[in-house]
Amino acid sequence: MNRKMAKGFVLGIACFVLLFGLFFCMEKDKANSLPKNDKLTTARSLGQAFVEVAKKVQPAVVNITTEKTVTMKPWERFGDDFFKGGPFEDFFKGFGITPREKGKEYKHKQRSGGSGVIVDKEGYILTNNHVIEGADKVKVRLIDGREFTVTVKGQDPRTDLAVLHIKAKDLPVATLGDSDKLEVGEWAIAIGSPFGLEHTVTVGVISAKGRSGLGTGNYEDFIQTDASINPGNSGGPLINIDGEVVGINAMIIQPGTGIGFAIPINMAKQILNDLIKYGKFTRPWLGISVQDLTAEIAEQFKVKEKEGVLVGQVYPGTGAEKAGLASGDIIKSIDDKAIKNVNELIKEILKRKVGQKVKLAMIRDGKEMTIEVTLSTQPDKPEFAKEKEVEEKLGARVQELTPQLAAQYRIGVKRGVIIIGVEDDSLAEEMGLQIGDVILEINRKKIETIKDFEKAMKDASIEKGILFQIHRKGSSFYLTFKK
Repeated sequence: MNRKMAKGFVLGIACFVLLFGLFFCMEKDKANSLPKNDKLTTARSLGQAFVEVAKKVQPAVVNITTEKTVTMKPWERFGDDFFKGGPFEDFFKGFGITPREKGKEYKHKQRSGGSGVIVDKEGYILTNNHVIEGADKVKVRLIDGREFTVTVKGQDPRTDLAVLHIKAKDLPVATLGDSDKLEVGEWAIAIGSPFGLEHTVTVGVISAKGRSGLGTGNYEDFIQTDASINPGNSGGPLINIDGEVVGINAMIIQPGTGIGFAIPINMAKQILNDLIKYGKFTRPWLGISVQDLTAEIAEQFKVKEKEGVLVGQVYPGTGAEKAGLASGDIIKSIDDKAIKNVNELIKEILKRKVGQKVKLAMIRDGKEMTIEVTLSTQPDKPEFAKEKEVEEKLGARVQELTPQLAAQYRIGVKRGVIIIGVEDDSLAEEMGLQIGDVILEINRKKIETIKDFEKAMKDASIEKGILFQIHRKGSSFYLTFKK
């Protein structure tokens, strides 16, 4: 290569490097400018998504107003003794408020409201049971201004769900989603009438799933969200970013902010058709009471803490009793699906039908076994209601003595009913009964089962006196009580 060619080659390389550098700088500047545009575009797209969801679902959301007759006495809110003959009596008389007449009751109309969502073109509306419970008259108003007096088609207090019906044409209908597919952190949109402000839209995220222990006394499997929910939102839909209803807004925790709860739409789907057809939900039932395994109980039963649920009691005449379940059994799975807590057990049972057979994998006395149980119908007033009445009368929770409970409390006797809880200021506490005591006799009648205990307590009279034979810490003695 001669000198001239070499100089040309070097010059070419230099031009290439210069052009590449310029190109690189231009692309870098372009790249640096893109994120800002992208962020703005993304924000606008997200905002538009919320707009589209609101447009799609708002027409199917209704405002509910209820009216009920309430019986009360005009002074009962404040107390007769405070006002009668006092300095405020003349003041209130000026407003037409006078002290109540002896034995006279007064009635007035109480109005309240909530929300609902149309889930069927035939005019069926899903809402909370507590929104319409006890109402004499229920009306709904649509976003287009139409108003209807509704028929209450069905109610299920245990899940706090109800179905209303209106007769109308061209009704907008919301799309029901799949709450099982929800993930914590995804968008959540609530629509309803907080404080009567109709068709209010609030946005947040799914904060948690499977929330329980909120003290409702019902089937608890709540979705938690920070989308703002206030009084009046109850019964309205919780929606995902695709505009699908994933929950029915149900409750808030006061005085917390950003903590609202919704009933999963899949739970509502399970009972919706029954509420429409029959007015109530026929709930499948194993026929047992169960409890979560604590670390202490699991240790006594020599199992892992999250290995299942403990059977506390088997109720007579149920599929569980016929299949041979017993107190102290630990249910590990249903139809090969692992069960870790009571809520999971309830959810799995609710997926079945009355009369369907389920396979339970269990541990009994340290041995694994499998049994098949036919699900029965859970009664409206469960058979164990009597037991609760008896327990309330005594103020103590009891269970039949099992080998496991005997081992847990280090008890030598093999029969009787063991006390597993004593309420403060109760009859049981006044008598001196303690957790771990075994009731062997009541009024000289032998107690071997819960049935024996219920009958004896029902027949017993505190005024006439009750005689208990108690086993405690290796010795037996009698306790008597009379008021």
